[in-house]
Amino acid sequence: MEDRLSRVEKKIDTLQEAIVSLARVEERLVTVFNRQSHIETKVDAIENKMDCLAENIASARTMERLLWIILVASIGAVFTYIGN
Repeated sequence: MEDRLSRVEKKIDTLQEAIVSLARVEERLVTVFNRQSHIETKVDAIENKMDCLAENIASARTMERLLWIILVASIGAVFTYIGN
C-alpha cells in the first residue's frame, strides 16, 4: 500500500511539474502575441504614413511640372516680345 501511495505521489509531482511548465509556456506565448500585435500596429502606422507620402509626392510632382510649363512659357513669351 505504501509503495502504491508513493507512486501516486510521484505521478502527482510529475503532473504538477508539467502544469507549471505549461503555464510558463502560456505566459511566453502571451508575451509573443502581445509583441506581434504591437509590431503589426506599428507596421500599419508606417504603411499609412507611406501612403500619405506617396500622395504628397504625386501632388508635388504635378506642381513642379506646372511650374516648369509656366516658366518655359514665360521665357518663350519674353523672347517672342523682345524679338519683335
